[in-house]
Amino acid sequence: MAEEDSSTSDESLDVTSEKFDPLKALYSAKSISNKKAPVYDNVSKFEAVLSGLSGRSKKKNVPSDVGQGESSRRRFLPHQEPVAGTRPGRTWILEGRNVLSKMQNALGPLGLLYEYMESRTRVKVYTRNARGIRGHVEAYVAAFDKHWNLALEDCFEVWTRPVKRKAPALGVPASPATAKDESAGRAVVTKIEGKRETLERHVPQMLLRGEHVAVIVKIN
Repeated sequence: MAEEDSSTSDESLDVTSEKFDPLKALYSAKSISNKKAPVYDNVSKFEAVLSGLSGRSKKKNVPSDVGQGESSRRRFLPHQEPVAGTRPGRTWILEGRNVLSKMQNALGPLGLLYEYMESRTRVKVYTRNARGIRGHVEAYVAAFDKHWNLALEDCFEVWTRPVKRKAPALGVPASPATAKDESAGRAVVTKIEGKRETLERHVPQMLLRGEHVAVIVKIN
């Protein structure tokens, strides 16, 4: 009987046994206690530590062959590694790929615009505002890009705007030295219809943004 009791007692104190009695193990003199043993929140966490599935600190998991500064990088499996891109980067600048070279390879409407530029054909560019057609510009195309931004030369611009009915400011008229530079083109009112007026001006060069371009027409 004594041998059976001792064997039963040993099994009740064995953690790996199915007959383990945790309450008996706490008060048994045969249990070995370790004051430095880690404390776990629940049994599931303890089982995870025994099976090796518990996450340890990142510093302990860093391999010995990892260099300084690489411990914070995310670990990928071989099939999860980033794919190297095929784009040459900024080397295209050294190869001469710029706006001028791209204009030569333009197709479709941009290719037709390139023909007008090469043949020095005058075009009429209808411009738009937030509500509709603002006016038009007759000029030669000097350069353009895929966003329809236009560099124009020898420009004759016609546009309409609401009539300004502000009273003239009082005081001494501005001297010719303080007047605006007329190289940008002086606008002249040619017609007034109701609350709108039509203006014209001639400028040697103009940069027109693509968002303001509505239609481009060849002038015969």
